[in-house]
Order: sequence, then structure tokens, then C-alpha cells
Amino acid sequence: MALPSLSAPEFLTKVPSTGEEIKYRPFLVKEEKILLMALEGNDQTEITNAIMKILGNCILSDVKLDKLATFDVEYLFLKLRGKSVGEVIELKIGHSDPDNPCQHRTEIEINIDDIEVVGELPSDKVQLDDSIGVKLRFAGMSDIGGVDTDSSSDLFNMIAGCIEYVYDEENVYGEFSKKEMEQWLEQLSSEQFAKITEFFNNAPKLQQVVKWKCPECGEEDEMTLEGLAAFFT
Repeated sequence: MALPSLSAPEFLTKVPSTGEEIKYRPFLVKEEKILLMALEGNDQTEITNAIMKILGNCILSDVKLDKLATFDVEYLFLKLRGKSVGEVIELKIGHSDPDNPCQHRTEIEINIDDIEVVGELPSDKVQLDDSIGVKLRFAGMSDIGGVDTDSSSDLFNMIAGCIEYVYDEENVYGEFSKKEMEQWLEQLSSEQFAKITEFFNNAPKLQQVVKWKCPECGEEDEMTLEGLAAFFT
């Protein structure tokens, strides 16, 4: 005789970049094992793959995960984590000033429900001159995988992969290889390319400002935490 099945509760939230309401369930022991194994390996690619797999299992609505912006994925995973293992995250944080002689790390608690995606959505169409522009999309988890943010070539390649089409006054050009797009981007002026990078620089971010008083030195401090990794320090 088969063992009885347990039902999981269902919750609703919204995708930050689109406002679309989606349904999800908490992750189960099998998903928690996937995450713990990835965290033990301490490999960012494995952790990203684990997060995407868990979201794929737990989001019950029809959502194309590979089309979600990075901040969408981070926000949804935090919401999922809150309903799965608790809304409170405990962190140990040192002083915001790295030159502060006090090396004490203060224990603080953050409620996941207080963490939001901060920033206005910029226009996804960027006009490069009087007639030519580009349609962009936010970088997803697959776009930033393995990208060195300090490497100009890595960032250039990522941007090339996030251009959906080029348009002018008469046509839309959406059929091109990534190599062709990279070559096209190389023909832009520095000012024109800066208009494109500004779109990514101004993308919303998962963010929370935390304030505390150090019990060791008595100094009041604050820090802005950004991105999913910051909330698992």
C-alpha cells in the first residue's frame, strides 16, 4: 500500500519586473537537499543552477524562468525561502568601514518580508541617434553565469546577449548571431555604448538598508545589502 501524500500550502506573489501574479509552494526536503549540496560545493554556477531548479519545481504558475531578470529570480527565491524555512534571516555583519579598528561582527535579524526590489524600471528601448535604437532586456541568471564584473570583455559579451533587436525608422532587425551583434556594438561611439550600459546600471536591485549599534564599541552603523548573496553572508 502506498504511503499517503502530504499537501503543501500555496502562496501568491508578484514578479517585480512585470507585476504578474504567480502561485508557488514552499520547497520540500528534496529541494532543500539540492540547495545544501550546492552550498557545500561553494561553486557559484552550481548554486545558481540549484536556485533555478528549485524555483522550477516550486513555482506552480506558467513562468519562463530563463526570461526572468536577475532581480526577479533573487526576489522570488527569497520569498520562497521565507515560506519554507522562516521569514527571519540571521546575519553577522562587521562595520561598514573596512578601516574601523573594531573587528566585532554584530548579529542582526532581517525579516524577508521587509526586503524589496528597489528602483524604477528604465525604458527598455534606447535611442542611439536620430534614427537607430535598440530594444534591451534585463540580464537573467544564465547571462551573468561566469561573468566577471571587473572584466570589460565579459560585460561586453553579456550586453550583446541582452539585445533583442535593433530598429530604425523603417525596419526592425531581430535576426542576428551573437557574434554579429558584438561586431555591431564595436562600431558604436563611446557615448552611444554608454547609453546602453546605463540601462543595466539603472536596473532595479534586491536591496535592504540595515542599521545596528555595535555591542563591542558602541558605534552606530548602517549598511546597504544588495543581491541574494548578501542575505546569506
